[in-house]
Amino acid sequence: MRSICISVAAFSLLFAGSAWADVPPDSSTSPASPPPAAQPSTLPSASPPGTPPSAPTAATTVTPPPAAPAAPSPTGQTHPAPEPAASPAAHSGAGHSNKFDALVKFKPGTGAVISTADEKFSLAVRARIQLRYDLEVPHEPEAEPEHLFQVRRMRLQFQGNAFGKHNKFYVQLGLSPRDMTGGLIADVPQTRINPLRDARLEFDHLRDLTVWVGQMKIPFSRQRVVSSGNLEMVDRSIVNEEMQVDRDLGIQFLSKDLFGLNQLAYNIGVFMGEGRNAFEFTDFGLLWVARVEWLPFGKFDDYSEGDLARSTHPGLSIGVAYAFHDNAIGTRSVHGNIPKDGGTSDIHHFNADALFKYRGLSTHLSFHYRDGERNPGDAVDEDGNPIPVELPRNGVALLAQVGCMLPFGDLQAVGRYGTIANLDTTTSSMLSRSELAAGLSYYFGGHQYKIQVDYTRLWDDTLTNPDGGIQNGTDRLRAQVQLSL
Repeated sequence: MRSICISVAAFSLLFAGSAWADVPPDSSTSPASPPPAAQPSTLPSASPPGTPPSAPTAATTVTPPPAAPAAPSPTGQTHPAPEPAASPAAHSGAGHSNKFDALVKFKPGTGAVISTADEKFSLAVRARIQLRYDLEVPHEPEAEPEHLFQVRRMRLQFQGNAFGKHNKFYVQLGLSPRDMTGGLIADVPQTRINPLRDARLEFDHLRDLTVWVGQMKIPFSRQRVVSSGNLEMVDRSIVNEEMQVDRDLGIQFLSKDLFGLNQLAYNIGVFMGEGRNAFEFTDFGLLWVARVEWLPFGKFDDYSEGDLARSTHPGLSIGVAYAFHDNAIGTRSVHGNIPKDGGTSDIHHFNADALFKYRGLSTHLSFHYRDGERNPGDAVDEDGNPIPVELPRNGVALLAQVGCMLPFGDLQAVGRYGTIANLDTTTSSMLSRSELAAGLSYYFGGHQYKIQVDYTRLWDDTLTNPDGGIQNGTDRLRAQVQLSL
């Protein structure tokens, strides 16, 4: 009887134990249960007192190790395995570190662009190289032909924005030999041999009052402001060479879409009047400039020569500009030579131009007028005698240029006529001269990748002068290839 009772008791205990093991663990106490959605961690909590010994044993068979992949929560969300020293922002998905994630892209004509995800910071890097061959054959007695192969331009550009889309910067370096010269000739020439061409800040928070400050092109004549990489001939005209107002340090206010009408633009600026890369104290002889433009058919790409896209909508831009340079130390304002007598000039500049584009046809007309008065200097020669006062370079100039994209391919034919006239040789030292040119441009990749060839006849004075004229000029042949990012 005793053995029977012992057997029944043992069976009862065995049955009770197996029944306890079959009961699902309590989700509030079991380590095997996934944490609630509100919990940031999946670490198992400590078992409360009174938990049956078999519960942890059963849970360890289904609980993944700490390094295993995350398990889904009851809400369907996935909670990653805990990481050491994780910040709360990392769990929220909106951490501060994502703000500065860099985005990199490339586009021909824009270059390689690095920007943050919020676009508050960006940097675009561009490079451009022009290789040119020149051949000149003068039609003068005993004159010999000359030729030249050169790196005409080698430019690096850095532009972008910082601390917001409306705070911009633009820096351009010129690394070829001719890039580093030009501008105003200083008393100590090597002080002006510098690769820095442009270094400006732009603040365009207001559409009608954008501010540029730094070293930049003076907004006077259209062909000078157009980039040398966006020309439809090998280079600019002799009119630009003589009558331009080049670069300087200063500030300008502008709008490319005044009043939001899509038809008006303006520039007003004041500059130091010493030319680019000046760095010494000077007087208050400043350069003042103002320009207005009217685009009757609406905005278009009016600062790039040629209608490469064969526009289906006509584009016309008419501009008028005036500049006054007080106490200019250069013979042509902020560039050219310093007068030998050591004096200065008060110069008035006027320009009117128009650019038209439609269905592959592009036309550029420009008129210039310059009138100046000399302020004599006190320089003397080796014998102590006063050096005669140089006359100002007064006169007018006219440029007419027409380009046409041919029906086949990306080939363009261009013609140009430019003339500079001294209206009174008794009051002006400027040499009258003219040019007549024709050229071809083939655009493999727009202005970014092109080959250009042009032929020009250059001559001095007038067509009727027996000692000058077109028949006694110089033939010039140029070929150039440009590649840019």
